[in-house]
Amino acid sequence: MKAYMVNPSKIAYTMSDGAGTPGMKIPAKAASQDYELRFRTMAEHVTLGMFQLSRGPEGRILSTNPVLPRLLGYERAEELIGKRTRDLVVLAGDFEDLTSEIITEGSVSGREISLKRKDGSAIWVSIQAWKLPISGDGESVIEGFAADVTEHRVFEQEMHYHESELNRFALALAQANKKLNLLSSITRHDILNKLTGLKGYLELMKGEVTNPTVTEYLTVQEEIIETLVVQIQFTKDYQDIGIETPRWFDVRETILTSAAVLPLSSVTVTVETGSLWIYADPLLEKVFYNLIENALRHGGSLTRITFRAEISNDSACILCEDDGCGVPEQFKEAIFLRKHFRNTGFGLFLSRDILGITGLSIHETGEQGHGARFEITVPKGYFRTGNVSF
Repeated sequence: MKAYMVNPSKIAYTMSDGAGTPGMKIPAKAASQDYELRFRTMAEHVTLGMFQLSRGPEGRILSTNPVLPRLLGYERAEELIGKRTRDLVVLAGDFEDLTSEIITEGSVSGREISLKRKDGSAIWVSIQAWKLPISGDGESVIEGFAADVTEHRVFEQEMHYHESELNRFALALAQANKKLNLLSSITRHDILNKLTGLKGYLELMKGEVTNPTVTEYLTVQEEIIETLVVQIQFTKDYQDIGIETPRWFDVRETILTSAAVLPLSSVTVTVETGSLWIYADPLLEKVFYNLIENALRHGGSLTRITFRAEISNDSACILCEDDGCGVPEQFKEAIFLRKHFRNTGFGLFLSRDILGITGLSIHETGEQGHGARFEITVPKGYFRTGNVSF
């Protein structure tokens, strides 16, 4: 079987057999006719705009397929034939750069330029074109395809606009947060200093007062000051949630570190979590601190606090159990929402938010009169066991 091998950039035709063995040369006229036939056949079936242009500053459209006129708002290809190419380009410099590169390099691919439509509007097209010799004396034309990329270009411009707007808002938000954090830090520092001074004067007054009723009033004032200090310190802790990137924590070591700074007195803290690691916010230590402190404060005459872990394929559960008085049924959810029944209620509220950063959850499931039981659920992918290295 015989086949024609065509190199359209040179119109060099060679007859070969199926194995690719070179054969006799095809006459130039026959080669030209064959190429024109192939060009017309392709032009009728492709969905891209096809064109042939003459070279030079006065380059004109020599031929097109039906697609290109439709792209530019014309009804027939004849309306485009003979038009100066520079008259169809929004920026004349784009066409000059394009033709210059084609002549120098031989071809271009993916070059986007803006073209004028018949009604005066503009569209963006992606050009793939090459230099096509048409005679042996160096004469050539420019041939290629044009694909409408207006929708893509508009979408891209909108994306860039929205991205710049998001960056602007993010910068403004960061600056506002910086100012608020600075104001909060200064205010918190000044209020704590004033409260420390006030507490000192109350101590001096208690030493001078002998009236039991007045002494009782001073004690109440001291308790109010202590509550205010806790509330102000809470604002600092809450402000820090989510600022640092979550990381992996050895649960046992984190619990022991938290317990070490609390006055346990006769209460025993037992940790039986094994080699469990969880992925959590860096304030995780504060969660275990709050659980132990909450038990010491509200547990009554408790003697032990136990941490243990239950692990399945889909999740891990960290249990904190004590032998205190437990939590009344009507307060089991309220203690996490600051609908507290005693003291400030900040600790557990803060703990739920810290755990929620990485999808962990906490609930109280104990039975009143038989001690409190807090369950921290860790979803799959956020816990590991064994010797873990990072």
